[in-house]
Amino acid sequence: MGHPHHRPFWRLCFLCFRRCRIALWFLIFLLLASIIYLNQVGLPSWISRPLVQRLQARGLDLQFSRLRLRFYQGFVADNVRFGQAGQPLSPHLLVNEVRLLLNFRALAHLHFQIDALVLQRGQLTWPLPDYPPDNALSVQHIQTYLRFLPNDQWALDDFSASFAGAHIQLSGIITNASALRHWKVLHPAGHARPSLEVWPNRLRRLAETLDRIHFSASPELRLDLSGDARSPESFTARIALTAPGADTPWGAVSQGRFTAKLFPADTNGSLRAQLNLEAAQAKSRWAAITNFALLIHLVSLPGSTNLVTADLRLSADQAHTQWAQGTNALFTAQWVHSITNPVPLSGQGHFQCGFVQSRWGSAAQLDFSGSMDRLLSTNLPPASDPAWGLWTNLQPFLLDWRCHLSDFQSPKIVVDEITCAGKWRAPLLTITNLEARLYQGSLNAHAGLNVASRLAHASLSSDFDPHKIHALLTEGGRRFLQPLAWDQPPRLSADLALTLPAWTNLQPDWRAEIRPSFQIHGQFSLEHGGSFNTIPVASARSHFAYSNLSWSLPDLTLTRPEGRIEALLHASDLTHDFYWHFSSSIDPRILRPLLDQPQQRAFDLISFSQPPLLDAEVWGRFHDPQRTGFKARVALTNFSLRGASATSLQTALQYTNRVLQCLAPLVQLGPQLLRADGLAADFNVHLVYLTNGFSTADPLLVARAIGPHIARAIEPYHFDHPPVAHVHGIIPMEGEEGADLEFDLDGGPFHWWKLASPHITGHVHWAGLQLALSGVRADFYDGAAWGSANFRFHPNQPAALQFSLSATNALLQFLAADLSPGTNHLEGRLSGNLSVTQGDTENWQSVFGYGSLDLRDGVIWDIPLFGIFSPVLNGIAPGLGSSRATAATCTFVATNGVLRSDDLEIRSPPVRLDYRGTVDLQSRLNARVEAALLRDMWLVGPIVSTVFWPVTKMFEYKVTGTLHDPKSEPVFILPKLMLLPFHPLRGLKGLLPEEPGLSHTNSPPPP
Repeated sequence: MGHPHHRPFWRLCFLCFRRCRIALWFLIFLLLASIIYLNQVGLPSWISRPLVQRLQARGLDLQFSRLRLRFYQGFVADNVRFGQAGQPLSPHLLVNEVRLLLNFRALAHLHFQIDALVLQRGQLTWPLPDYPPDNALSVQHIQTYLRFLPNDQWALDDFSASFAGAHIQLSGIITNASALRHWKVLHPAGHARPSLEVWPNRLRRLAETLDRIHFSASPELRLDLSGDARSPESFTARIALTAPGADTPWGAVSQGRFTAKLFPADTNGSLRAQLNLEAAQAKSRWAAITNFALLIHLVSLPGSTNLVTADLRLSADQAHTQWAQGTNALFTAQWVHSITNPVPLSGQGHFQCGFVQSRWGSAAQLDFSGSMDRLLSTNLPPASDPAWGLWTNLQPFLLDWRCHLSDFQSPKIVVDEITCAGKWRAPLLTITNLEARLYQGSLNAHAGLNVASRLAHASLSSDFDPHKIHALLTEGGRRFLQPLAWDQPPRLSADLALTLPAWTNLQPDWRAEIRPSFQIHGQFSLEHGGSFNTIPVASARSHFAYSNLSWSLPDLTLTRPEGRIEALLHASDLTHDFYWHFSSSIDPRILRPLLDQPQQRAFDLISFSQPPLLDAEVWGRFHDPQRTGFKARVALTNFSLRGASATSLQTALQYTNRVLQCLAPLVQLGPQLLRADGLAADFNVHLVYLTNGFSTADPLLVARAIGPHIARAIEPYHFDHPPVAHVHGIIPMEGEEGADLEFDLDGGPFHWWKLASPHITGHVHWAGLQLALSGVRADFYDGAAWGSANFRFHPNQPAALQFSLSATNALLQFLAADLSPGTNHLEGRLSGNLSVTQGDTENWQSVFGYGSLDLRDGVIWDIPLFGIFSPVLNGIAPGLGSSRATAATCTFVATNGVLRSDDLEIRSPPVRLDYRGTVDLQSRLNARVEAALLRDMWLVGPIVSTVFWPVTKMFEYKVTGTLHDPKSEPVFILPKLMLLPFHPLRGLKGLLPEEPGLSHTNSPPPP
């Protein structure tokens, strides 16, 4: 048992311990209660207010629902809102939890110092004006660690979020971060600051765009940012966006990558940025691109926060657009523009492509470069008129460009190389140089357009073949070129001008509106030969002009080996009328292919050994031959018409209404002459009209020129010397049916068949298929003759003929000398007539007719037919058989070419001979002859003839054979010895045998 004085001490100790334990548990309870209170209810204002003030001092306006304490996390703010209250259009950051990491050393000294903020499950929202709240710009799932470093620096670590379907990773360091709250972009667009309305509008457009962007997989966006908040130009930013596939309003991208770098300002205060966009494939409504790469360098100009210079490089392995496609494309550009205006102020660009294919054609190489400057308002030209249309957009700019194409090919044209340069100086658009090499030739041009007046002008020169570009021409141009050909292309130079339709007229009638104002002046030359409708020319040259819908060629010159043509042309596109004036020394037969078939046949009638000289005027209307007319002066030498040669021809020509008139034509055939008051060829009826023609030429030459039938008809009629002829009438161009031509002839010597005349006159009338000779009078073998004839021609048949011929007092000996080449002694005066009523020129057996003969004081016994009894009479008394015939008469009829006479009577003192019978046109005889001895003796002849009638019967003979070799046999057979005294020679001949081979003729039987 212990001492009693020790119990109070231990009791006192126990009470102290107990009280301490109770106090400790109370403190623990109080601490737990405080912690639970601070965790569940939040920190009291006297604690949270300093923390908020600290954040506001750093530039963060932190608003939260509560600020509480967590044992393992420290101070945590729930439902935190960063932003300015009462400004609904400012950006707001809402975070579910924000951990405030305090500096424990400062806290030990009862100072609240926040070293970092840990944001979890945050969302940044930027409301937009007039935009649904649910569709505001929003960055979600924000997780980050924001450290507050000394000297007002912020460090952002491990920032992650999602925005528009993209995963965002962000890091950075910002010095003087508290200055961020003064950035204009973070303030709302109030009425007092209307210039800031730009940002909400831009953000609204961004939100609308983001709504239309869709990714095939979540893209990755990485952002690294650093800089001084007091100087935005000091920021450095690096952005990298990777998207496996994206569908945007501008197109679709696969395997895309976008990187951007923002560099701090240099010593001049210039900001720099670099943008790089790459994609394996990119496709939009404008183009589809493979292996696409875009690089942009942006630099702000020193001393300006609004102006930016940009360098761009765009490349693609392949590009397809709705207009063209190309390979190995590269585009580079440099320009200056204002960040408030997307239109550049100035710049230059260069585009090249290895191969280009479009609906207009393809090119192996395309190279285009250009430059632009935008004029300041003080340097602008006068304000443009609204009538400029789209050109008003270019009014404040100065543009220059240059383009080069090689191996350009299209379905309509192939060009080896094209180089073009131009410029724009409102209101003038100018092509300063256009050079093209095509089809072994070239084209050079420069042109200009005044936008205000719509007046365009151009100057060009070329030496390529225009046939190669026929597909580019209008139908009228192709028709014009079709007949032209050349060995080497012509050289062409021209100046042209036209007024274009109003710019506000979106669907103009180009042809109707441009043609009235179109003007062209130039010249062409063809030096190495060519042709027109297969008509060859050695060279051609002329100036030309077109204005007021009319063409003019004032000095067209065409040369050929034999001569040249100098011409003037005026032609109207409005009325289609034309006028030619030309002088020619070339062969007109070269124009044959240009004429109609009936007109071409005129060239078959004439030939030239030397081209004619021609001065002519031609007028008319295209495609209306009825209106064609001309007048001319013609001089020809050494030509032929239907084989008839001529020395020269001179005449004036006039052609209207398809009627060709020759005024006072004069043709010389050596010393011979052909002339007329007028000669007209009517191609409407194919007739030629001759007025008061005069000729000293050979009629046969003229007949050959008229036609072959006429030549054959008059060929037997021949003049030793050309007669004098007066001619008038109608000559057909085709055939002879329309002929009505009359000749009056006077000349000689004249020959027909075996007959001749020293002088003859007559009238010839050619009417259709008939040729009539009338009033024919001739000197006829010291006598006179007259007659007429009519020939009717039939195609492919002999010409039918009728004629009559009369003669008086012709000397028989001269006539017989022409008819028979023998040496017979004939004398007398012969008269008679012959009429052929039917016959043709090829078959004399078809001749029908009649006639009569009368011979006075003639000696005809040497004619074998009439000299049958001369030997007998001479045997009786020498010379009796050769006595002169006092008269000989007969009439005859011709039937089928056989002449028949029943009253041929020859009278002479010793004997009278009576013939009756036939002779054909082959001289075959079949007749009876009776000799009446002493019948015409004066006074006693009738008595003696009656007494010797029996003897007369002994002198009746049958005559056969031919006129040159007649055969005679007595009709009444008597003993040959009884006839011997009267016919001794014939009797002796009859006693002898006939020579073998002789036979009788087959003349017609006697009547």
